[in-house]
Amino acid sequence: MLAGIAALIAAVWISICAAAPEFIWEGFRLALGHVSRTDLLAALLIGLVLAFFVEPVMEHARLLLARLQHPQHVDHRQHDALFAAGLALAFALTSICLHEAMTAYISARGSRDAGLAAGVELTVSWAIVPFATTIAWLAVRPLWLAVPTGIFAAASSCLTTWLYSWPVQSAISTTIPSVIILGLGYRHILRSPRQRVFVRCARSVASVGTIWLIVAVVFDTTMGLFHLDRLELYDAPSFWMDVRYYIGWAIGLALAPSPYRQAESVTSPTPVVPPSHP
Repeated sequence: MLAGIAALIAAVWISICAAAPEFIWEGFRLALGHVSRTDLLAALLIGLVLAFFVEPVMEHARLLLARLQHPQHVDHRQHDALFAAGLALAFALTSICLHEAMTAYISARGSRDAGLAAGVELTVSWAIVPFATTIAWLAVRPLWLAVPTGIFAAASSCLTTWLYSWPVQSAISTTIPSVIILGLGYRHILRSPRQRVFVRCARSVASVGTIWLIVAVVFDTTMGLFHLDRLELYDAPSFWMDVRYYIGWAIGLALAPSPYRQAESVTSPTPVVPPSHP
């Protein structure tokens, strides 16, 4: 049960990271047009509180918990005051800016309910494919589970296109690289060390996304030369949307904790210590 929960958390983690860059970008684009001096001063004030109170408390709590669990592996290095304050303030101001960007995105829809619905729709639509792909990767070992999850992952882009009425070009530009990423991920899951498997999958996502976008640009340029604009895969906004999508997906895979650690800690037997001889 714990291993299943860990796998579900990892899948949600990765899928949210895939959706986050587009959500943040849209919010920043809207927020930049409404920034005032008051907003900047408020962000600075809240950032100071977060940097000099909240962040140090959380950091000391994290070190305390780590010391209780693994006292021999805790990093006791201390940074100088200027470095610690600057780093904490940078993270605090970034958090405030992200909050303002997301608030602007939700508020731009006219009403709070409509904005929240638009934010949820954006997040879910961008998260379905990474979520289904991650679940398929983690369920590859038992065959009875690998087959249905793999089919669902391969069809998840078409399902998303149908649910959100995306154009046919979006279905093509999402399905082809997603299926390739799914296949490469299966290979990493079956052959790579488990603790590093998500990092290898992140490299595959970045590589496939880059190659696919380059191929799409060449294809669209060729179609444009023959005046076949209706066959183009991307326009400029959708192209950069997919750039942010693959960046977020790769970052999510690189940062997500491996659920195999939880599974191995649960299933690994307790080592038997041989008796000592006089």
